Amino acid sequence: MQHNGGDIRREVVAILLNSMGEPTLAKFGPKGEEKASVSPEFKKITKDEGLKAIRDGMSMSGEELSNLSEIHPAWIAKALENESPKIIGIILRWLPSHHVRYILEHLPKRIKMSLPNLVESFAVPTQILGLIKRGFEKKFPNIPSRNGAKIERFEDIALLKSQDLETLFRDLGLQELAMAFQHVETDGIKILLNRMSVTHARALQQRMKDIQGGDASLFRDARYTILEVALDQEDVQRLLLELGLAAFSKALANDKIFSQVQLKLDPVISHIFKRLVDQHAGLCKQAEGRRDLVMERLDILTRAGEIG
Repeated sequence: MQHNGGDIRREVVAILLNSMGEPTLAKFGPKGEEKASVSPEFKKITKDEGLKAIRDGMSMSGEELSNLSEIHPAWIAKALENESPKIIGIILRWLPSHHVRYILEHLPKRIKMSLPNLVESFAVPTQILGLIKRGFEKKFPNIPSRNGAKIERFEDIALLKSQDLETLFRDLGLQELAMAFQHVETDGIKILLNRMSVTHARALQQRMKDIQGGDASLFRDARYTILEVALDQEDVQRLLLELGLAAFSKALANDKIFSQVQLKLDPVISHIFKRLVDQHAGLCKQAEGRRDLVMERLDILTRAGEIG
């Protein structure tokens, strides 16, 4: 595709018209951008081929709401509820596919039924697209993005994507359980293991072996951490996540990192995180040791390919 904004939109509409069996001519836009017709190079392409060509072209042209791609889609879906269906359709065209899927699954049915089709979403004048894009982006603060940078300092954790943050927090939750149950009677551990899946139970047993001989002060502090979280939760993944959030909160000196990552997390999880940060940030005597532990676990997860 061409890299000029107007040319890109005309070719996008041409591909949509062709690959989706629409008429071969569409009127849209101001003078100079009035028509889009099917080019011979796009004849006889499938819908999937057409959409791939569009994605490739948009990626090359930078027509993405990169800041919004760092935000958990639940926050975006909530903001979109107050927008018109036409605006929603335009915003969706810039978002990553997993964001679009989530938003479409969670928007009210009445809104989904009114959304414009793909051709209508792309056939909007360039000037208007820019206004809509900038206006919606202003609803959210700038979110730190990694963009391939290495995580070398504890503060750099704010650069991680949403999925990587949750992976780290769940791992910290498993670590917290393993530390808390060091030197605990076997019967007490068995009760917890029996509630877990085979995979989680084995992971906890292995982690307990791995950390034998570790920092006793962290082990003692971990026993206080697990008192703050309901260990009888049926959802073990949720249990590990909440424990990890509590453990991570104890490593914080203030709420700066939380303010940078709160929109990367599901709103429900973010609210839990906020409560824990208010409770622990800057108050834990083992904060420095906990920061070292977080960086150690992050390095292990990165080398294992579990965090990108």
